[in-house]
Amino acid sequence: MSFVEEFIGILSSSFFYLLYTNQILLILFFFTLIFFIILRNIHVRNSTFFPDVISTLIKKITYQNQKKSVESRVGHYGELSKRQRVLPVIVPLFITIFIAYLILNHYVFLAIVTSGSMSPALEVEDLVLIQNLHVNPQQGEIIMFNTKKASMPVIHRVYSVSGDAIKTKGDAVAFPDDWTLKKEKIQGEAVLFQDKPIIVKNIGAYLLFDPNKVQITKYGSEMYRASQILKNVKKLGFTIFMICILLYIFLAASSKH
Repeated sequence: MSFVEEFIGILSSSFFYLLYTNQILLILFFFTLIFFIILRNIHVRNSTFFPDVISTLIKKITYQNQKKSVESRVGHYGELSKRQRVLPVIVPLFITIFIAYLILNHYVFLAIVTSGSMSPALEVEDLVLIQNLHVNPQQGEIIMFNTKKASMPVIHRVYSVSGDAIKTKGDAVAFPDDWTLKKEKIQGEAVLFQDKPIIVKNIGAYLLFDPNKVQITKYGSEMYRASQILKNVKKLGFTIFMICILLYIFLAASSKH
């Protein structure tokens, strides 16, 4: 018996053995054999097939990775651009609301000088910026306070501090005031810039009544019903402020589009 006959006999016996004992393994064997025959024929016809397939797979994997990287960067830049668009709107709006809160709660306000007792630092009809966020009167500071001896709040300088007793004096007056204050009577302190009060000159003239209705006291000219005018000014200021807020929001929203 020749070698070929012996080889064919071995294959035949192996085939029938697997056919009756393990058909699944036989099927897998045939599929594997067919697959390798196909690959051999392809390789013989085109020797660059496998390198081309591998190169294509590598390119696809690289492209997918690059695409994910680009999408990630685009998303990151998108988030940054959103922040850059939102911050210019949010920050000024937050600052505006914070300032409005201070003004509407009278933590910071403008007071009208109605007498010349503080000349030349403060003149009649000046507006002086007052704050009551932190009131700690010290000698030489300008404060605004209430006293029973004056019909309206007085703006004078602290002359001396002795425990809870505070003495005041106007710059244009030779002697200290004849009253003694307690801290709870103080409405606020003048806001200073470079050791000078922040004032707006001559604006008070548009907020006061006719001089014929002036009430005269020994502390200077007190304008009749000035407090009622201040209330009206505050209401008008609040209305203007709300209109400005609405316009700001509208313009900010329009700029996005």
